[in-house]
Amino acid sequence: MRLTSALFYDVKLQFRHGLYIAYFLISHFYILLLFQLPASYRETANVLLTFSDPSMLGFFFIGGLVLLEKGQHIHDPLFVTPYKPEEYILSKTMSLMILSVLSSLYIHIITFGFSSSLFLFTLGVLLTSMIFTLLGLAVAIRCETVNQFFLRSVIYTVVFCLPLLSYVGIWDANWMIWLPTHASLLLLRSVFEPISVSTILYCVVTLSGWLAFSFWLARRSFYQSIILKIGKERT
Repeated sequence: MRLTSALFYDVKLQFRHGLYIAYFLISHFYILLLFQLPASYRETANVLLTFSDPSMLGFFFIGGLVLLEKGQHIHDPLFVTPYKPEEYILSKTMSLMILSVLSSLYIHIITFGFSSSLFLFTLGVLLTSMIFTLLGLAVAIRCETVNQFFLRSVIYTVVFCLPLLSYVGIWDANWMIWLPTHASLLLLRSVFEPISVSTILYCVVTLSGWLAFSFWLARRSFYQSIILKIGKERT
């Protein structure tokens, strides 16, 4: 019940701070951009743009939200209540995931129409959004300023974006298959090119593993940077 209430509150908060308007404008910019491209490049561009939506935007949006709450000193009184940090993390992650899924489906359907392969596409967006939102939260919760957050984010974004070079044929390396980006791109591409059952299994296992790790990292960062400090202040 608390998680449902928190999720509803976060959606309202995001709407109030203009995230839905921002996503709406970004989505239409992407749609216009895709229609300006030659048909032969449109599918590849759609996959790349779709990946950037739940990953990079989710990563930086959650960072901004967390830093905003830290600046307003919301966390200290919030976690002396029965509200659990895990519920906070899940609520933030799920609220941005919903936004990413809606935005990605809207862009794809407007540009390419409905498809029977939208399930794997949607699954890719969902898992990608949750992973990168959790990673962004883990980074932001340890930062005190926006500049500090952006500096630390460079390391994550550079590493996780390397498989994009492989996707466009610039550079490839075998170890990239262990990064979540590689599996995400395969699921997003499946809406245009069917993939085998073994590939689907690889994608789901890889992304699920990264999701579990990202949640653990976000939870650990939260306890170390927020909960333990609250406990010390109370003693």
